[in-house]
Amino acid sequence: MSRDRESNDDAKSDEESSFPDCPRCGEPVLISVALGPHTGSVGPCGCSVPPELFPELRGD
Repeated sequence: MSRDRESNDDAKSDEESSFPDCPRCGEPVLISVALGPHTGSVGPCGCSVPPELFPELRGD
């Protein structure tokens, strides 16, 4: 049974993420937070990203 789990995990890792990539580090972005008019952050990577790039992360 553990082999089945391992093969499912391998299949998931081969799939592309449905989350957008961080423009700084390329990791998947799960959350974006505007800290001010010119300051923002994305996570879970924690990179600093200006809020004007958030529409690109959303695909707008």
